[in-house]
Amino acid sequence: MTSRFSELERKRIEADFSRNGFAVVEDLVSKQAIDELVGAYDDILNGSHDCGAFDRNLGGLTRQIMMPHLCHPAFGESEAVCNAREIASGLIGKPNPDLFFSMLIYKPPGHPHETPWHQDMAYSGKPFTTAGSRMPNHAVAQFWLALNDVDETMGCMEFVPGAHNDPMPEHFVASGDPEDEGRLLAMRDPTRDLDLKRAIKCPLKAGSATVHGYATPHYTGANQSTKHGRRAFIFSFANMSAFDTIAAQRGAWADRPEQSSALLAK
Repeated sequence: MTSRFSELERKRIEADFSRNGFAVVEDLVSKQAIDELVGAYDDILNGSHDCGAFDRNLGGLTRQIMMPHLCHPAFGESEAVCNAREIASGLIGKPNPDLFFSMLIYKPPGHPHETPWHQDMAYSGKPFTTAGSRMPNHAVAQFWLALNDVDETMGCMEFVPGAHNDPMPEHFVASGDPEDEGRLLAMRDPTRDLDLKRAIKCPLKAGSATVHGYATPHYTGANQSTKHGRRAFIFSFANMSAFDTIAAQRGAWADRPEQSSALLAK
């Protein structure tokens, strides 16, 4: 099978991911694939395709559909997943990795709520992972695929490069029930724990994506656009052997459900 990405591009993505904790992947999928995903996405949003209990609000604030690959075929072995798998295998050191997690996050025009600074590894404990924990960043490669053009005013992804190498700062439940899977977590004091002056914003055109690791701090702002909704398809691949490094901190990962809906909010 012909690769969508050149060896030079794959090496660039791997180098950025290792050094900064994230990378930008231009043109992850074709326009045709984006059109198909947007159609399926909007079918879920307008209720013509029912995802049941998977359709909820993150922290009671922002529309979130968990595991869309389990409730709509368009989000399973799609072009997006297949192309991202090729990139992910080099990032997490696992050939042909399995899809681990997926989620849709929708911020309609004028949506006032940010997704605060956090690390995905905070969601692996309840109500949150203990501050000071460490996790190899290559345990998870999480893709944030823009299904429409997303600029800084619409809540594009933001990262602090290099901060994935530090112990996890204190998090707290910013919104929602602390024991609920849909709780929203945030860093207690990002201005203290991160050098936000170094934060990098990643506007994307439809079909392009960012990819980040489990320990990479990230943030998305409110959607200030009065005309355009912000559609994001978020999905990840995992190297479960990397989780062994913190098994003693939060219990054996082998005892956890393979398709955990408690992980990786954006």
